[in-house]
Amino acid sequence: MSASRRGASPCPYLSPHFHPRARGHGLIAALALALLMGAGGLLAQGELDGRFRAQAQARSVAALAHAREALLGYAVSYGESHAGEGYGYLPCPDAGNNGSTSLGACGARGLAAVGRLPWRTLALPDLHDGWGECLWYAVASSVKHNPKALALNWDSPGQFALRGDDGRPLRTASADGLAVAVIFAPGPPLDGQHRGSRGSGPCSGGESAINDLDAFVDVSESIALAGVPAFQQGRIGSTVHNDLIAWLGIDDLFDALRRRSDFAAYLNHIGERALDHLSPRLTDADFIAAHTQETPGGVLLTGELPPAAALAIADPAAAAAHDNWRDQFRIAVCADASACVQFIDSTAPDSASCRAVLLFGGERIRNGTEQQHRNTPAQRADITQYLEGDNPRHFVLGIPEFHGAPVVDIGDPSHPATQDVIRCLS
Repeated sequence: MSASRRGASPCPYLSPHFHPRARGHGLIAALALALLMGAGGLLAQGELDGRFRAQAQARSVAALAHAREALLGYAVSYGESHAGEGYGYLPCPDAGNNGSTSLGACGARGLAAVGRLPWRTLALPDLHDGWGECLWYAVASSVKHNPKALALNWDSPGQFALRGDDGRPLRTASADGLAVAVIFAPGPPLDGQHRGSRGSGPCSGGESAINDLDAFVDVSESIALAGVPAFQQGRIGSTVHNDLIAWLGIDDLFDALRRRSDFAAYLNHIGERALDHLSPRLTDADFIAAHTQETPGGVLLTGELPPAAALAIADPAAAAAHDNWRDQFRIAVCADASACVQFIDSTAPDSASCRAVLLFGGERIRNGTEQQHRNTPAQRADITQYLEGDNPRHFVLGIPEFHGAPVVDIGDPSHPATQDVIRCLS
């Protein structure tokens, strides 16, 4: 063996001056580089996952907004699609995984209903959230279209309490703080939610919405259809609540209806028909005594507007509209059948003498020192929650003078039409 070979390192890849500590430094550096590269991969994977979740959430939010607008459109145009049935109703859910609202009733009167969003009924495309799931939907008994509540107007109650992802109450467009409809984007399944594959229906799961509810809606176990269930706004990535929700309050429905150019005329027609049927009954002492009470002054008899049946309003559509809105009306009748009541037109320098007046309270005043509340039975029995100015005091004390507009006039559709309307029976 040559001398040059004898002096060579035993490993051709190591320096003859190689030291074990140097070798340890090299291994640490190599490991650090590997960890850095691995961390970079994890960060990239996390960035991709975050981007996917953000895009999925955006698709869910867009689907919820689309569904919400469709529900508003359904309520605002209900009278056209269901002749003679009025406005403001929302459809029953899809109970059978076919995209259409239930045939017949969705539960008893007074009970909420929950199921999949009836996208076919709403003339929508097959809406899905960001994870490809169909939307779900709950509707309050006060606005569902079958069976209808005994009355539906801008004071109808909500039924669903809403909470943010922090548990705090969410604001709803409703005086009672409750929503009349909630739409759910279910998101990916949580632990314990078994949804199955897409079957014969357009949505994953089976043909029964009630049977599938637990697999899609996070808080389905707390849905009491006769109570006030609380729905929580979920958060993407949460292992407890990941449903994203959108909702409608009763004010949302009637704020939209107020923008119809014919909505004031619709309300005026109800008032005029009531006037026509009430006027011939003024000479019927028994009828007046049954529907009014004496006031302290003894000059006026006051009370609520009688129901359609008592006024012999026979047409079903007219009777339904009358009874939907009659809690907004009051009557004041001269006890001696004279024209004792002075009506002062607040929109013009005009006045009239009347044997009786029909008073319409208009929308509640929503804010300020004169804010009105019509949520509880006690509030609904309080005339100050309906009439304004001196009118409540005059009504209670029997002072025969009332101020207001002769007809409903929605001058600015973006604001509640709160002005009292006074119709004169001369």
